[in-house]
Amino acid sequence: MSLKYGLLGLLNYFPMTGYALSKTFQDSLSYFWQAQTSQIYRELNQMEVDGWLSSREEIQTEKPNKRVYSITEQGIAALQKWLVSEPPREFLPTRSEILLRIFFSAHSRVEDNLQMLHAIKEIYQLQCGQMDEASEHIRHYAHLVGNETDAFYWELTADFGRRYSKMCLDW
Repeated sequence: MSLKYGLLGLLNYFPMTGYALSKTFQDSLSYFWQAQTSQIYRELNQMEVDGWLSSREEIQTEKPNKRVYSITEQGIAALQKWLVSEPPREFLPTRSEILLRIFFSAHSRVEDNLQMLHAIKEIYQLQCGQMDEASEHIRHYAHLVGNETDAFYWELTADFGRRYSKMCLDW
């Protein structure tokens, strides 16, 4: 998946500022797709150049002005085309620094490897806790969007995240 399709999908619900997009992304998609705020703004600028988004400046009196992004018909068409395209063949992460480190751990001291494995365990424990918060975010955004069908699919991805995190922790 490309970051731009995640952003298009979020903007397909309603117009948002870059800040709101970044927060919504963090609350909903970050469980399976990571993006920095700077990456989000870069993508927004490029998608506007490509005609997939439009933006308008909203004047505020006591705060800095804000830019509100909206998906265009071209953007909706691109999102729809991507949604029905053939899914990728890889269903497990193709890049995992953790697994790469473990693969070469014979070249480290056993004590260092044990310390690393304990740190990895803590990471997965934290991730499991974060996944428990996903349903709360889903309820919040389902209320904003007003569509239970969306919430059903969001919950499917959260369930995958919960199970994946637990599988990694069990491993």
